[in-house]
Amino acid sequence: MSLTFGSLRSTAAKQASKESLCNSERMQTSNLEQRGNKLQVICSLGNEIFEESCSFSISGCATFQVRAINVENNNTLIFVRFFKNCQEDGLTYSITLSSDILSIVKKTLVSDDGTWHLIKEGNLLPDLDISIVMDTVHVSSFEALYNDTELTDFELRGEDGSVKVHKAVLAASSNVLRRMLSGSWRETTEGRVDVPGTSVQTLQQFKDYIYLRTLPDTGLEQILLLASYYMIPSLEQKCVNKLMSSLKAQNACDQLEFAVKHKLTRLVLAIFDCVQSGQVDVTEMRQHFLNYQDNICE
Repeated sequence: MSLTFGSLRSTAAKQASKESLCNSERMQTSNLEQRGNKLQVICSLGNEIFEESCSFSISGCATFQVRAINVENNNTLIFVRFFKNCQEDGLTYSITLSSDILSIVKKTLVSDDGTWHLIKEGNLLPDLDISIVMDTVHVSSFEALYNDTELTDFELRGEDGSVKVHKAVLAASSNVLRRMLSGSWRETTEGRVDVPGTSVQTLQQFKDYIYLRTLPDTGLEQILLLASYYMIPSLEQKCVNKLMSSLKAQNACDQLEFAVKHKLTRLVLAIFDCVQSGQVDVTEMRQHFLNYQDNICE
């Protein structure tokens, strides 16, 4: 009994949704570029029925993978999957996927349990260009309250000034702040909290993220410390992504030292991920570190 393309396609799709295929061959990849939350790669299709790329770790917190199934008459099904490395990290991630060869422009996928998703089928060219950008998923925004002054009822006080905010917005953004604001803490009764060692500029940028979901290009380390202290994982990950986008051999050691000193696990793992993927050259890192040590000794 012969199978139609439709039945083959259905069977292949069901097989692809499984966690693994015993006879999958390794898909060849080239021109890999990874920087922070961005990934670009060329996936080359061979003549095997089942082919699967290696797993690409993005910022140390999620994994992306490509699978190809050659069904019939050079008709190929392309699947991808995207899932979190740690299911308990309290975040949901999304990616926008683009490919000129596949005629895909900013297709959105949200992290799940590792299910394979069909994104293209047809008679395809052997080399597929894949480009993805990862982000955290936000469920709400307080943009309408950003410029409000009448309803502000709390202050974040830094070393050189204070920033007015709304208790409700703080409480919605951080469980730590929620417990503080709903309890009998001194800060609650006084309507302010002191944030030692923090400038008013950093506090303003902290507010910008909470209300507008925006981040600056500089000063991210101090914002990351606030995110860690107040346990705001989405802000932590955003800061890590931006820091990794500018990571290089000249600053990798400093970033790693900063991360270890302040016990910033997300940043440590992201740095290791960049080194492992080749984004940062270990030899250059070592040479930069030795030069730094020589300058100290002189």
